[in-house]
Amino acid sequence: MATYNPKQYSWLNKFYQSFVIYFLFVPVYYLFYRMKVYGKENIPKDKKAFIVMPNHLSNNDPPIISTTLMRPVAYMAKKELFEIPFLGWAITKLGAFPVDREKVSKTTIKGAREVLLKGWCLGMFLEGTRSKIPDTLGKPNIGPAYIAHLTGVPILPIGIVGSNKPFGPVTVKVGKLFFPGRDLEKAKWQCTEKLAELTGFKITSP
Repeated sequence: MATYNPKQYSWLNKFYQSFVIYFLFVPVYYLFYRMKVYGKENIPKDKKAFIVMPNHLSNNDPPIISTTLMRPVAYMAKKELFEIPFLGWAITKLGAFPVDREKVSKTTIKGAREVLLKGWCLGMFLEGTRSKIPDTLGKPNIGPAYIAHLTGVPILPIGIVGSNKPFGPVTVKVGKLFFPGRDLEKAKWQCTEKLAELTGFKITSP
């Protein structure tokens, strides 16, 4: 089974992901998916790490986020994806590491902290899985707020619309960096409100 491997966050893998972003993701999503990005001024210009928190509509979302930020992102991904031939290898090369959604291990938490310390952005989908109801955000998890508190890094919310449609069009809206409240239960709904504002999607009732 796949596990977190600190060696995959070397300068070589960062170069590899940057190469893929520039020469594969950019032409695919800007040309074929007609992607438009708003709020680019909210993307930090320095090299400090942050947690990027998008909503989740499709498997296109991780490369869309990397293309929006134009910098390497290490994504938390469900462990089952790493068991799929080729896909597991590909997402590992692109900086993903596994998480058991039923029981988050200490290794996963340690991995998230180390990724941020190495200067990578950490990608965490607030809903944990793809939204099942059109134009509605799924139930949020405390994960992004918890890791933000644990590491002292801010969250960058990003709203994605249209990535679940064949060849888009895709609209991406980048919000402003923020630090979630200390109460995790309230913080996850605070995070949800940020994404609702950016996407225009409804919020699932608690």
